[in-house]
Amino acid sequence: MRSLLLRFLNAPFFVLIVAGAIAVQSTLFNSYPLWYFQPDLVLIAVIWCALRRTLTEGGILTLIFATMVETHSSAPAGFFLCIYMAIFLGIRAFSRFFVISQFASLLIVTIASAAVWKILVLVVLATLDHARPQLSHFFITVLPFAGMEGLMGYWAYKALDAFDRSTTKSERSRQLIEDELLVEEGL
Repeated sequence: MRSLLLRFLNAPFFVLIVAGAIAVQSTLFNSYPLWYFQPDLVLIAVIWCALRRTLTEGGILTLIFATMVETHSSAPAGFFLCIYMAIFLGIRAFSRFFVISQFASLLIVTIASAAVWKILVLVVLATLDHARPQLSHFFITVLPFAGMEGLMGYWAYKALDAFDRSTTKSERSRQLIEDELLVEEGL
């Protein structure tokens, strides 16, 4: 019963963790020299949802995360929603063809997703006819942004894995619980 409750509370706690991360990243990295190195913890959470959640659960969580980012920014409605859903669906499709089993390959996917995130921002801004002023900003910030995503991903993925194991959401903990139930039933 306890494990079912923890599994049920995984998604609401995950949303609260991401809400706290949005608040921290937008307040700590608000000044001029630090915003070059601002990590996007929501992008890391979206990548985690794409790889470790089902399509339905991960998609709904990604929609919630994007909505939280949009209400916290002054971007037009649907701006971050398009970008984060494209990243989510792109990683889901990528993981169908390529196996991302090692931690190093997960970090490479994170760094590549950060660069794709910046490119998608330019694409969405181009549809709004505002991409030209952002080109220099793109070239200045794409490498530090991708590097910070890889660095933050190193710690964030370990923390998210521990979070999923403690709330019995991971496959390993689910298998251990099923094995314990089978042993108790004598199978």
